[in-house]
Parts: sequence; structure tokens; C-alpha cells
Amino acid sequence: MSQDLIEIRDPVEWDRALAAFEFVPPGQAASWSGSCHVRNHEILRFASTTAGAIAVQGVLKRSMGIKRFYADNGPVLGKACDEKLLLSFVAALRERLGKECLVSFSGIQIYDAQHEVWLRRAGFQRPWSAVLSSLTLYVDCSDSASFQQLFSADWRKNIRKAEKNDLTLEAIALADAAARQDFLALYTETFQIKGAQEQIDLPMLEVLGQDSRYRVFFASKDGKRVSGRVVFVSGTMAFDLAAGTSANGRKLSATHFLVASILKELGRSGVASFDFGRIGPGRYDSIDFFKQGSGGRPVAYLGEWSLSSRPWLEFAQGVVRFIRRGERW
Repeated sequence: MSQDLIEIRDPVEWDRALAAFEFVPPGQAASWSGSCHVRNHEILRFASTTAGAIAVQGVLKRSMGIKRFYADNGPVLGKACDEKLLLSFVAALRERLGKECLVSFSGIQIYDAQHEVWLRRAGFQRPWSAVLSSLTLYVDCSDSASFQQLFSADWRKNIRKAEKNDLTLEAIALADAAARQDFLALYTETFQIKGAQEQIDLPMLEVLGQDSRYRVFFASKDGKRVSGRVVFVSGTMAFDLAAGTSANGRKLSATHFLVASILKELGRSGVASFDFGRIGPGRYDSIDFFKQGSGGRPVAYLGEWSLSSRPWLEFAQGVVRFIRRGERW
């Protein structure tokens, strides 16, 4: 193994290595690799020899004859990273994976022009087929009085409606088995209403529940949970993971009440920013409209990047992604 790259096989050791970073995206946490999205594929984890500089956990997958290493929410670039270190890290990564391997990153750190320069000098380019939005919203939840003033008129109206319906908030660790069951029921009902393919199942939630950074919040009416949201908290950052609301919860405006309550709760616990997840017009414009009503600050992610030794590999992967538009890693 190159002196610029350390391969980490033990998940516990991986999370220890990530402790040196300011924040850890959910897709880079060791618990994520046990989820349903990456079952039956090899998980590889690499860190730079300089602590807190670079780390990347990815899936090594073969699809239609193409060998691909894909990092969801990665890589993680820390304050100790510089151009020289990144270039040597990428070179060592390619040596480890083989030059024919297509390397794909989907970074959700805030876009930095300097990081783009480094990635391009390392050989990365924007992919032929970019299927993930590079935009999100950051809601500042450190000051409850301030962020509530930014809510849209529609949000304020729905929150007042929910409060008249006497909804209550519950904050529970995802480790709670009953909470996982209730959340999955709400999530499933939501996806059935939207006619969309579900991306979360109970085994995935069980694995994520072993990580104390995952929390589930519920809005309840007369003791019955009508809306739920799973949130990943890393330091002063929180990330929106998944949500579900029953048909009755929709009538009660439970979703607006729940998010507003979560933001308050996160602010009280020391979280400064809530990442609302990728946004952008497309298949679910209603979700985009809902998130925009939070008054959050638009933020560009570092986004998708791809590196291959042969241009046709990148083109072929673009075709595969187009054909399998519904596939989620």
C-alpha cells in the first residue's frame, strides 16, 4: 500500500478515523455501509496518512462489465487537506483499485472552487450523466426566533393549523425498535401515496439504529404518530435522511409542524445548521416547494465527479445510469 493511503477494514476503526473531521456526512459513516443500498457489494474505506485530511468510504461494484468505486456523500475533505496531498491520495487510490476502475464521488460538502481545481488536476471531471442535484438548503437553527421569521406564509399558516390540532413532538433514538416500526409504516404510506419506489426497509433502519447519531422525530395526535423524520446529527451539522406522513397527518399539517419543531430541538442541542437534503425541480416538485418554504439558504454541494482512464468507460457508465434511472446506491 502506498504511503499516501491507509486502507481501513474495521468499521469501528473507521469511525475513529473520522472523528478527526469537523463533520461527517451520513453516507460516510460506518453504519451506512450495513444498509440495504450496499448489501452484497464490497465496502472499501481509505484515509490519508495525515489525520483529518481525506477519507472516503465507497462501494466497489461491477455492473455490465464496468468496475466502479462509488462514494456516496464523499470524499470527506478536512482542513488538513491541500492540493499536493489530494493528488497523491488519488494516485494511490487508483493504484489500489486498478487503472481500469471508474472512480465516482458524490460530495455533499459545500462547494469550494479550490477543491474543484484540486479534483480537476487529479483527473476528475463532471460525469456524462449527473443524476443527483448539486443543490441543498441550509437552515440556520441556532436562533429559533430568527429562522421562524424566514418561514413562508404557507409554512406559518400550516404550523398554526397544526398547533390548533394539538400535535405533540417526540424525539427518540433510532435504536428504539417500536420507533423504527412506526417510522417505516409512515414512510411506506407516503411512498404509496406518491407512487414512488421505497428506498428504506426495516433491516436498513436496524443497522442505522446502532449508530447513536441517527435520531427519529415524530409528530403525534392523541398519542398516535402521524408524521416521522429520521435525522443524522454530526457535531454542529444535521442532515435530513428520510420522512413519512400518514394521510391523516397531511390533513393535520403534521409535516410543517414536525420540521419546525425539529429545528427548534436541534438548535437547543447545539446544532447550528440543518441540511435539508438535495433539492431541485424534477420528479417531486412538491417536495422542492415544501423545502423552499423553510427559508433556508441555498447551498451548492461539491457534487458529482468521475475519473476513468478511458473516456468510453465514463460514457458507458452514463448510459447505464440513464437506463437505470431509478437505481439508488
